[in-house]
Amino acid sequence: MDKKLITLKIMLFLTAMVFGQATQTIKVIVPNKTDDVYITGNQEAFGNWNPNHVKMEKISDYERSISIDLTYPAEFKFTKGDWNSEGIIKTLNNNPNQKLESSESKNIFTIKGWSNALDGDALGLDYKIEFLPSQYVLGGGRQIKIALPNNYDPKKKYPVFYITDGEWRNFEVAKNYLESMAGDPYGIVPETILIGIIHGNSNGESNRNKDLDVLYEETGQQFKNFLFKELIPYINQQYSTSGFNVMIGHSNGAEYNHYLFLEEDNPFRGFLSISTNFFGKRKNKDVDTRMAEAFKNYNGNPFYYFVANASYDSTDRIEAGDQYEKMYNTNANPKIQFQKNLYSKDHNSLVPESLFDGIRFVYKDYKVLEKYKTFYDYRDNYIADMRNLYGLDIKYSSRHLESHLMNIISNKKVNELDALLKFVETHKLWKNKVKKEPGGFDAMNKGNFYYHSKSTSKAMEQYEKAFNQLDITVENEVYFGNFNNIVNGYKQLKEYKKLVTLLIKSRDYATKNTIWEKGNKTTLLKLNFLIATLSAEHNIFKKEGKKAKQYCIDKYFKNKLFDLDEMKQLSI
Repeated sequence: MDKKLITLKIMLFLTAMVFGQATQTIKVIVPNKTDDVYITGNQEAFGNWNPNHVKMEKISDYERSISIDLTYPAEFKFTKGDWNSEGIIKTLNNNPNQKLESSESKNIFTIKGWSNALDGDALGLDYKIEFLPSQYVLGGGRQIKIALPNNYDPKKKYPVFYITDGEWRNFEVAKNYLESMAGDPYGIVPETILIGIIHGNSNGESNRNKDLDVLYEETGQQFKNFLFKELIPYINQQYSTSGFNVMIGHSNGAEYNHYLFLEEDNPFRGFLSISTNFFGKRKNKDVDTRMAEAFKNYNGNPFYYFVANASYDSTDRIEAGDQYEKMYNTNANPKIQFQKNLYSKDHNSLVPESLFDGIRFVYKDYKVLEKYKTFYDYRDNYIADMRNLYGLDIKYSSRHLESHLMNIISNKKVNELDALLKFVETHKLWKNKVKKEPGGFDAMNKGNFYYHSKSTSKAMEQYEKAFNQLDITVENEVYFGNFNNIVNGYKQLKEYKKLVTLLIKSRDYATKNTIWEKGNKTTLLKLNFLIATLSAEHNIFKKEGKKAKQYCIDKYFKNKLFDLDEMKQLSI
């Protein structure tokens, strides 16, 4: 070869090297005065992704800088000396590498926080972010997101949902569903704590496929130890949990759920497995056979298993979902609630819809009031069921009793009505609109319940009590608005003296008190009409009857009860 040609090639190579490298100053603004900052990236000048090799210089309290010879394009991140303390520049989720395409690229960066000590409020988040150290997983720990219910109360017990791939949007979707479904006015699921697990990176590589090891080898079992021995005990210690845990997994996470279910000390009571598969089967791990046996032999607390697959996903995933369903149907177990759904979606787009359905499925037995055929069923089993199923210390509600009350009244079950009224009073389920305090039903409401149950004597006893409780526990409008029931009840019992006595007392009360703004005039005319006509018909309380007749004449106005000539002709 011509020596001149060789020399030319060497010169061109050296020229390329010279023009490929340049000295670049990189600056970073830090959140704390005491922050030591390391830069690490894709070339030797950055330490080849060693997180504690290249330290930046402190220029001022909040500024760090370094001048370095780079080859473009350059990729890098900032740390405090290890991969657990990665600097967050843009977003918490999938915190991207920073890039310099040329010497003209932006060279000043602002760190919002460190991944092992993030302030959710400072980042504008409505959930907490913590770093949980670990003796098991790669990198020495995992970052977790903690979304508490809006009205979190440490005196209450809460179920906990865990979700892998917590750096993805799946966490936000699950969080929004749980908040919306539990909140007013729906309340179709209980308030729930949501924990997102961020897999992060170690030595510049993602931990995700190592944590969610679909063959359940060394790193997969290490992640299981992190879940069972560190994360769940930590959440139980820090927050008020009910013991009902659910794991949500998508793709690798759905496959990984097989192995968690098979563990003897499995702390989960439910799985949402979205786009699952059986890689373990193809690697002679016989995971499918073991799952079938586990379904058949399970004898623990009620368990919920939800599988979702997409019709536009890979064939093996669709087949795995079908196989799951077949395994369960072949080994049906009343202790396990199972459901498999197939969606007209692809691998990722099925997540939002299936998450909603999965949450509803896991909570399918929450507040299922139609399950309790009678009031006695509800009284004796509801609280125990909610505790056994979900670990909830839930309260009775008067709204739950409405259908039972209507059934009792329609079918004239007086003894059951007695028990229901006592139950409401014992548990203070009805808020009195006069006292504005929870307690039992007031006497007027009780009277109406008995009246419509055809227990007329008990109804009249309550109506008499109601008069004595006017404006104390009984609303004036309710008492006088239902007065026809009182009149009809006493007439059925032929107790006319008691009726007129109560009419007189009620008239005198309405004379001295404003019952309602526009109703006193009509009410007083009606009460006096009743007193006058009953006095005449049954030859009782003549003095009061004549007084009432004169009132009707003097205060007469057009009404539906009588006309003036009829009243003048009434003989008392």
